[in-house]
Amino acid sequence: MKHIHKYKTEAHLGINPRLIEMGVQSAEIRKCRTCHKEMTFVQIREGDWLPLLDDRETDEQDILLA
Repeated sequence: MKHIHKYKTEAHLGINPRLIEMGVQSAEIRKCRTCHKEMTFVQIREGDWLPLLDDRETDEQDILLA
């Protein structure tokens, strides 16, 4: 069964002028209440929060052997 993260805000991050120019309005670190994984989220428009990194769960098909 796939785990669904339920994040809560841990810290608000400062935004520099360059990020504001790129459209980022706010940023924060959130932690999953169940597994305690931390993820950075950015706000690009009022109410639109996106994870900074892709949070796909890996499985055996994602592993490439050299």
